[in-house]
Amino acid sequence: MTDIEFLLCGTNAESGIAKKALDQLSASIKSFSTRSLSLLNDGPQADVISLGPFCARVLLENSCAALVGRLDPFRMLYLAEFQNQVEYEPGKRAKSAFSWTGDVLPVEEKNQVLWHLDFDVPKISRALFSKHMDHIYWKLAVENMLDYVSTLPNNPLFSEIYGLDSETYLRETGGRSSQLYSMLSKGVHWEFFSSALLFDEETVKNAIRDTCALVAHLGLISHFIPTSYAKLAPEVAAQKYLSFRGLFS
Repeated sequence: MTDIEFLLCGTNAESGIAKKALDQLSASIKSFSTRSLSLLNDGPQADVISLGPFCARVLLENSCAALVGRLDPFRMLYLAEFQNQVEYEPGKRAKSAFSWTGDVLPVEEKNQVLWHLDFDVPKISRALFSKHMDHIYWKLAVENMLDYVSTLPNNPLFSEIYGLDSETYLRETGGRSSQLYSMLSKGVHWEFFSSALLFDEETVKNAIRDTCALVAHLGLISHFIPTSYAKLAPEVAAQKYLSFRGLFS
């Protein structure tokens, strides 16, 4: 057990569609985080190179999907309901399907202002890493998380947490997640036509490690957002973070 599934999906969710969706994501996150850590810590070189990018990308995608669902339950409920309808065709992409660009990374103009009288609803991005989500959710959550962690005994496993800055956290995290997603995707699809570009074992292990750290930070911070669904108590979230962070160096 890695405990990251609790950190990302929470617990004590009420029965119903949302709980079933989070339970499914939790099972996937648990499975692929366990496999990712196994490859990181003691996997054979060939398996690390061939399977590592896939496992880490699934962990990254499902972690972000769980956070989108907990911060915007309607999105999760809609997708779960739609996939139960006879109109849903697994072999055909639905325009409303969960998408990395749109649900996780925002589709917004580079210099877009936050507030404007002429903005209608479609122009207000609810992507996980959008400017509006940063202002409404993430900045204050990072500050509250840092305040709480500062009251705990000093722990080297919190070293990365101590260095977070609420003003830059989401912009940097969004950029790093985009880099990881692109890199891991190349490892999954094997799109290189030059052997000189193939990933080596250390490159893949660094990507796995960075993915684990990134989703752990997001998971911990999410429980300091008052309206997040199925959130853990601060002390439980901190314990789950430490439990998972102790599994990789």
